[in-house]
Amino acid sequence: MAEPILSPERFSFQEKSLIGLSCFLLFIWTVPGTIALRLAVTVALLGLSLSSAIKAWGWPIIGRSFAVHRNIWLIYLALTLWIIIEASIFGIHKEVVFKDIWGQWVRSGICGLIGYMAAVVVTRRKPDSGGPLLAGMMALTLAFQVGLHDIDTIWRWISEGKLPFQETRLAKNRTGISFVTNLLMALVAAELLARVLFKKRYVAVHTGWLVFVGAMCFFATYVLGTRFGTLGFIALLISSATVALFAKRQSISPATFVLVSTIVVGLIASFAWASIQSDPRWQTFSETVTFAMDTESHAAWRDKSLPMPTLNSGLPAEESAYMRVSWAKEAIGAIMRDPLGIGFSRSAFGHAMQKIYPDYASDLHCHSGILNFTVGAGLPALILWLLFICSLIVTGWRAFFERQNPSGLLLLLLVSGFSIRSVVDGNMQDHMLEQFMFLSMMFLVLASRNEKETVET
Repeated sequence: MAEPILSPERFSFQEKSLIGLSCFLLFIWTVPGTIALRLAVTVALLGLSLSSAIKAWGWPIIGRSFAVHRNIWLIYLALTLWIIIEASIFGIHKEVVFKDIWGQWVRSGICGLIGYMAAVVVTRRKPDSGGPLLAGMMALTLAFQVGLHDIDTIWRWISEGKLPFQETRLAKNRTGISFVTNLLMALVAAELLARVLFKKRYVAVHTGWLVFVGAMCFFATYVLGTRFGTLGFIALLISSATVALFAKRQSISPATFVLVSTIVVGLIASFAWASIQSDPRWQTFSETVTFAMDTESHAAWRDKSLPMPTLNSGLPAEESAYMRVSWAKEAIGAIMRDPLGIGFSRSAFGHAMQKIYPDYASDLHCHSGILNFTVGAGLPALILWLLFICSLIVTGWRAFFERQNPSGLLLLLLVSGFSIRSVVDGNMQDHMLEQFMFLSMMFLVLASRNEKETVET
């Protein structure tokens, strides 16, 4: 039986507070020194989202909303149950493990629930315009963050006389702003592709502003110079181009297809080349990898007090690349030794290394989110996580190509971008995992809405 559609009404004060606090939480996630504030806002949002839905429609409607995505939620709940059981049986530092299960996994799940419920509340209150409104507010919040970074960078460039490359004053580190930039670019790319491919818009913003925000993201990505953030950004561009060419494969001639593909590849390659040239660390990357893979002969990866291996040029190996590659190799080895995991934790890799190498005195995280997750929670957790991710991607793909819903592509790009980056960056923890769950579950709801929410451009 189809769910009843409520007639559009004005948002109540409680619902306006829910939207406003959601934007506020999205903004402060990357602001340093706000952990207590983020926790307080998260608790307030959880209460607001649930009470708003119950007050307006009651439990039956909420139950129907969750039933639409029952399989996705069941996969996530099964994964959560496995993480708890696995930690109880195989966790080697149970006190740390259960603290991280609560502080990392459960909190990110709560953030996902908040995003989901916020979308349910908004889209049921305004079935025709609620989805675009909520997506637009999220995009505006992210654009404000990236814009502040870009303005500060340009101001310093002018006042100091040189470009403050690989620096930021608005977040704890460059990775945080880079993560936000990738999220924003996913929103922009999805909206632009919907307008180009289907002549429809989702968010009520002029195309010129979308192009401007996209340019902001390019500039921020270039000046931040986070290698793996840049790789994620390039992967997003490639994914967007692939989606566009796939959608138009039957309506354009082979010659046009080849021409457009060549232009797109050339533009992406030019941006990649400029990014590589701007970061001297890439110049010794391949040689550094060779040394990094030889973890038996070189021990700097497990003891930071030891010097880096010396390259043929006489220079030391580049630390970031050396460490990440060595840690990745050892993380895979740890997974093979304990395929069922050693207990979910943001420090799972370090715990595994201390178990294998008693003298280990380096980072506790291997800077690969998916490897650290698998070391801790085991291969069964990896399988369930991939099922969860693939379910979100398939939902987004179907929403975009079958119902021409732009938020479906947004969900697809958001989830695929996060997943690709998790291979080479430690984004499956802390505020980055919370942000991902919040936005992905929010856009899961929006992607399931009818295409009538879009309008002709």
